[in-house]
Amino acid sequence: MLRPGGLVTRCATAVLGLAVVTAGATSAWDTARSGAGLRDKLKIVAPAAPGGGWDTTARELQHAAQANELTGTAEVLNVEGAGGTIGLARTANQPGDPNTLLLTGTTMLGAIEINGSPTRVSDTTPIARITEDYDAIVVPADSPLRTVHDLMDRWRADSGGVVVGGGSIGSLDHLLAGSAAAEAGVGPAGLNYIAYSGGGEMVAALLGDHLDVGFANTDEISDQVAAGELRVLGVSAPQRTADLPDAPTLREAGVDIVLSNWRGLVAAPGITADQAADARAFVRELTATPQWRDALRRNNWLDGFQDGPEFDRTLAAETDRIRDITEKLGLA
Repeated sequence: MLRPGGLVTRCATAVLGLAVVTAGATSAWDTARSGAGLRDKLKIVAPAAPGGGWDTTARELQHAAQANELTGTAEVLNVEGAGGTIGLARTANQPGDPNTLLLTGTTMLGAIEINGSPTRVSDTTPIARITEDYDAIVVPADSPLRTVHDLMDRWRADSGGVVVGGGSIGSLDHLLAGSAAAEAGVGPAGLNYIAYSGGGEMVAALLGDHLDVGFANTDEISDQVAAGELRVLGVSAPQRTADLPDAPTLREAGVDIVLSNWRGLVAAPGITADQAADARAFVRELTATPQWRDALRRNNWLDGFQDGPEFDRTLAAETDRIRDITEKLGLA
């Protein structure tokens, strides 16, 4: 088995300062403030390249808004770079913009801490949380690791010899790997983690005998689990998930870790109270459409809707928790 030494990062979007905006997006952003609000012109910022989770979410929202004529125009702006913090900074630097919603979530909170971003999610106007999903710890079907506790024992015996892989540095995969290793008494220096640009690449490495353990969204590995190619040691959800009904949660396995990959929407700072209230009402209406409900089903997303004070409290708590995890991983 290939044993890469230490940490290797393959996620190009972790480079500070990189910003890619789709064609026409700059002028679209500059003219956004001419509209009366989201029901006139809707700009959804996906703070990542086309094709990923944030982009998919943005385009599902765009489709639902257009199909139900909730807005005059709906456009997705891809602003790529630094784990979403480039898009965050761009949104925060448009105070009073009533037409723009930025997607945020777990990965962005991690990137803020890791990259030392001067712009925080608290510099925007929270609107709503819209989805949640969870991670799984997986091994090849013939792996000698049968339980999470087997993995813990291996880590304790030879932490550097256990090669694990998942998404980019600061992603839910990485945060879960570090949290699980910490439960085994393994510090940041002992975690031999390889970062991949996507779940498919990680699964190929795991099935190709280049990794001992993989960390991935449950949806990314459910087909391989059903085919008998991979086995799940544990899931980071509070209860068993619909796509992996036979897989135990980490809590069931005796490891008290629950971590979700949630996604939400924030608006620019400096909008009025009435504009913020209208944005929350707009998102409630949008996420109640048949098209959005179908998107949840097709993408195996959980309906994690929250808004108002409830979302404000969740966002503050998640910010503190992700900061704590990144500090323990030696990343912040």
